Amino acid sequence: MESPSSPKFIKVTAICGSLRKASFHHGLIRSAIDITNNSINGMSIEHIDISSLPMLNTDLEVDDKFPSEVESFRQKILQSDCFLFASPEYNYTVTAPLKNAIDWASKLPNV
Repeated sequence: MESPSSPKFIKVTAICGSLRKASFHHGLIRSAIDITNNSINGMSIEHIDISSLPMLNTDLEVDDKFPSEVESFRQKILQSDCFLFASPEYNYTVTAPLKNAIDWASKLPNV
């Protein structure tokens, strides 16, 4: 347990809404990670790649368990203090991969 005087370490999870490796949004996340590592104490940023997440499909849930890629993603989300999203917008909303990731992260097991 932290003492009241010790600073809290903030764990940020970064998610890019673009799947293209050379996207500007991946570059923004890489820059944020570099800046944090070089000049901000008490905070870390971890980029989570969402390209391996399957499209949301409740048929993929077996015995109330998510697919392994989804469960790993959800565990990383649960361990985070906050989130950094870098994403282009399509048709005035977030990209389909980002929406899919948010849906998997927020979904309750199939009942």
